[in-house]
Amino acid sequence: MNNRFVPQGSYLLTANSVSVHLYCESQKRNGQWIPAGFDLTQLNGGLVNLDGSLHVEVDAEPQKGYIPNGSYAQTSRNIKVILSAQCRKMDGSWQWSTLDITGYQQVPGEIVNDNGVLTL
Repeated sequence: MNNRFVPQGSYLLTANSVSVHLYCESQKRNGQWIPAGFDLTQLNGGLVNLDGSLHVEVDAEPQKGYIPNGSYAQTSRNIKVILSAQCRKMDGSWQWSTLDITGYQQVPGEIVNDNGVLTL
């Protein structure tokens, strides 16, 4: 999988259904804060907040880690980026695992599948 919001790592060898989602609270025009989210797995731009709903905005590389650039950041708070995947366990079974990658910078280590659990 080669997308700028999907971190590389050995976990990709033993995982499927990999996705990355951004979750936050976005402000509506009337000032109300509401839950919002966006699937970053195939995103090739930034994000914009249109009355509390996140939409694609053409932009450059991510500003920090795996958080996309975009004007949405001015009217959004509590921004989190979560990696999720079905990970194969040592016994051959599969289980869902998630990892908060909001501040992940790919250094000092990579993301691995530790017996069905995504870890750094």
